[in-house]
Amino acid sequence: MKEEAYQDLIAREAAHWGAADHAARDPQIWDDERLFALFFGERYEQFLRAAIASGPRILELGCGSGGTALALAARGARVTGIDLSPARIDEARAEAGKRGLQAEFIVGDLNRIALPGGPYDAVVAHDALHHVFALGPLLDRVRGALAPGGRLVVMDFAGMGTVRKLAAAGLYAVLPTHTPYGEKWALRRRLRSFMAGEAKKRAALEQGAVDRLHESSPFEEISGTSIYGNISARFAVEEFVTFCPFWYYLAPKLALPAAWRMPVARTLHALDAAMTSVSPRSGAYILITARA
Repeated sequence: MKEEAYQDLIAREAAHWGAADHAARDPQIWDDERLFALFFGERYEQFLRAAIASGPRILELGCGSGGTALALAARGARVTGIDLSPARIDEARAEAGKRGLQAEFIVGDLNRIALPGGPYDAVVAHDALHHVFALGPLLDRVRGALAPGGRLVVMDFAGMGTVRKLAAAGLYAVLPTHTPYGEKWALRRRLRSFMAGEAKKRAALEQGAVDRLHESSPFEEISGTSIYGNISARFAVEEFVTFCPFWYYLAPKLALPAAWRMPVARTLHALDAAMTSVSPRSGAYILITARA
């Protein structure tokens, strides 16, 4: 990829995350604390415990507005967070000051940044690595930044695959969602990028075929399916589990009466759990702990 093209894409990515907020018409699972706790809470707590158990010096990759970094700091960790978006780093610093927590936040491009400080007892990434184009080189730098025996802890999106994406798109189209039916037809132009897998997205970045990319986040899902392989090639994997194979995606998007929202969500969570019990490696999300 030419340098000029890369700089344009990374600027678009930074702008996307700087502008990201709670979208009323396209809510995500993390926009609702109760839904996040239902679908992700157990694994997220496991993720935090694994990081804290590794030792007090922690580096977070893709820290966003600082939610995870400050959760770790509140448990006594000394945390440094890196994120591409200056706006989100400003939010993280402001929240740390508001809560009286000690954490350092740095603006940086994970594809290229030399990781600061170290050695770290743990390097963590929550919902961040699937946006990293140069994931292998980043993980090489992570290994160098960890103390001997240090731990990499990752909770991330690894992809749903073609069949599940088709099913999700179809159900989104016919079920009542926060996006009105009258506006859904216009969203068909996004289907090509939604359906594109990692290989097609990487080819699109190299060739400039922007119709296969998320319209505002060029690096969306650029490394999801290859996260485990890249980590296992460089670290000793201690634990690998998958969860939330499908219904977590639709749960926040359904427009339901308030009294129905959580009962329906619990049913959808039960369906996800049933799918995972039948096929333990079917989850769209992964949790990995690995040693340097």
